[in-house]
Amino acid sequence: MLLHLLVLGLSSGLAAGGIVVPISDVKPLPLKTEGAVSSVKELFRKSCPEEVSARNPYPAPEVLMSSYGDFGAPDDASALGNGTSTMFASSDSLVRGAVEAWAQHQHLVLRPDVVWFEVLAQLNFYMGKHSEELRHLFVDFAGKREIQVRGLTWREVVGAFGGAIQQRVKTDWLQGWIAPGFSTTTQADNLTATVLMMGLVQRYFDFSGGIICGLPSVQLLGERRDWARLADKLERLGEFGPEARAYAERLRPILRRFVQTWDAPGSYEVRAFWTQIVRADRAVACGAGPAEYRISGWITGFLHWTEDGSLRVAAGAAPGGPEATTLDGVAYAPAALDGLPVGYARVPLKMLDHPRPGTDTAAYLLGGNVGVARAAANGDGGRTGTLAQPLSAWFLYGPVLGGNETAETGGARGSRAELEGIWGGLQRSCPGDRRRGEAAAWGRW
Repeated sequence: MLLHLLVLGLSSGLAAGGIVVPISDVKPLPLKTEGAVSSVKELFRKSCPEEVSARNPYPAPEVLMSSYGDFGAPDDASALGNGTSTMFASSDSLVRGAVEAWAQHQHLVLRPDVVWFEVLAQLNFYMGKHSEELRHLFVDFAGKREIQVRGLTWREVVGAFGGAIQQRVKTDWLQGWIAPGFSTTTQADNLTATVLMMGLVQRYFDFSGGIICGLPSVQLLGERRDWARLADKLERLGEFGPEARAYAERLRPILRRFVQTWDAPGSYEVRAFWTQIVRADRAVACGAGPAEYRISGWITGFLHWTEDGSLRVAAGAAPGGPEATTLDGVAYAPAALDGLPVGYARVPLKMLDHPRPGTDTAAYLLGGNVGVARAAANGDGGRTGTLAQPLSAWFLYGPVLGGNETAETGGARGSRAELEGIWGGLQRSCPGDRRRGEAAAWGRW
């Protein structure tokens, strides 16, 4: 059964604009609100459960501020949106969110910002393993140096780290390349990008900041030039080494077709491309939970590295076979549902003179693709059922273990409950033994 996709956009509620592409005649399913979150704290706790695990070497930290509010802001459902959509936890709103939307027959809503953050989150995994090999590209010193900034607000402090990093690295294009810069980009997106930038170089720098006194379709949001610019950003990935260069080559056929969606939204080729976003096949006997399914389709092309920075598919290995989706000769290897990584990165931050002068607090910044907004389709464009949009966000939370090194969190990263929910949707709507029969109809584009 194929997903009726729409590429649409919303930041907290659904937004008009962009381009809408009907993909198939699959029957959209109505919005279900079971499992929705009702506060920023709940969104963070359920999307990033390892960060608040009781097994961590420090008490569970509190969200101090985020994309959704500053210090002391009300933390209820009103903080998460404008009332037109419902928020659900997600540890990777693009890949996991797309898989669940496909399984639940939901219209998919995308912004170029979310797609770009997925690439940066993956690059964070890679840099965690290869930072020393790439040190010469960014800095000329050994070890780590401190970057300290101060601002009128903590939001200003977080935003200032991007420029501070750019002033200290040899790659004069880094900040401009990491910044989304699309017509859909918000101030919160720019801060999310800064957090991901900090994560890329955290093996070279420690970060300290303080306050100074003072006052079933796909709808691509934005404009065509945004998505063309997103594709152009791949050119710089090669600067990070052969593995990153290979990642760019794997992404190129996908991002090229994002642009083509604007040029020929009603074409067979575009519809065929979006049809191939997700497949699900049973890998083991029924009843095994998320381990029961393997996810394929070109959405897995965004997953190049594992969370320890190793290649998901070894260099030179053939990811082909009957489960692999192929675009322009590039085969996208399947991934185990229970092995899907998170779509965010975190970096330690020392908060100077917080919560009182003379006292510093160890905290973390976390940013990337977190949360999915879902809303009942209002009939616009003939759409019924549920609209689903992957969201991006950042969080500042603490206190955590002292020092400025990244401590290991308790348990696996990401929401197990989210994977269980996806598995349940696959069980109900898209039994894996039917996926193989459809593969021949999709073909290879």
